[in-house]
Amino acid sequence: MNKWLSRRIPPAQQIFLNRSNIFIFPSRFGFLYLSLCLALFVLGTNYQNNLILLLGFFLLALMLVSLFASYLNFSGLILQLGKLNNSYVDTPILFPVWLDTQEQSKAGKIHFAWYGNKAENAVELDNLTNPVTLSITPYKRGVFSPPRLTLSSYYPLGLFRCWTHLAFNAQVVVYPTPLAKPWPLTTKHSETQGEHAALQSSQGLGQDDFDSLTEYQQGQPLYHVAWKQAAKGQGLLSKKFAAQVQQSGWLVLATAGKDLEENLSRLCFSCLELDAKGWVFGLQLPGKEIPPGKGQAHLQACLTALAMFRAV
Repeated sequence: MNKWLSRRIPPAQQIFLNRSNIFIFPSRFGFLYLSLCLALFVLGTNYQNNLILLLGFFLLALMLVSLFASYLNFSGLILQLGKLNNSYVDTPILFPVWLDTQEQSKAGKIHFAWYGNKAENAVELDNLTNPVTLSITPYKRGVFSPPRLTLSSYYPLGLFRCWTHLAFNAQVVVYPTPLAKPWPLTTKHSETQGEHAALQSSQGLGQDDFDSLTEYQQGQPLYHVAWKQAAKGQGLLSKKFAAQVQQSGWLVLATAGKDLEENLSRLCFSCLELDAKGWVFGLQLPGKEIPPGKGQAHLQACLTALAMFRAV
């Protein structure tokens, strides 16, 4: 089924609904309605009652009109996936979908659901507000591709169900869940001085001075939140600290080991902590090394390396 859908409705960034990607079939109510029409035809024929036959043909004609109205109302919709943010394991990912009707005559309710699941959201086309937001929770780190999105409608009389299964060209990097067990920070000496080893210290040593406020990022410790500013309605801000003792170092994972996922979660927490403090730090994994740095781009590179790491 998935292979056939991939050929019929290939993934795209923007999708226009037309006859090549729309399916339509009588609903349960529609089959009951057809049964009624058939029963009226049998009764009218058996008793030679023209009024019953006329009623049966009228109801059948009404169903055919409903067929065309259902398709015309569903076709012509344009859907586009909005900007996605990377997330963490077991943390819901929000998928904003922008819907453009192009025509003012669209009406009825559109149901949104992930492929194979029950409807998660619904919007009225005659009172549309963008974007339509859906969520899904990833349970593994790495690159996450959302399943197909199912849109369905029973407009206008509920006799037919119009639906489609859409796939968007979208991927999200899922980071390990931050685990509040700081990873030992290592200060590497240069090999030109003949020293390989390191001085290990824990991340809480020394006195930290307040440096600045930055936008709060999901996964950062709550005790870094500037609650005074939040109470004033300025949103969630995170405090950055300038350390007086140790301001640089390395996070080193020597071997994968059996506790790999827990270690990666600890490293993820430490990356967020060090970034919040404004420290310069590097990340070394088996087969992967990110030079010391700081800032948003450096943090994203470290978290992505943790998300994509695979034990050899």
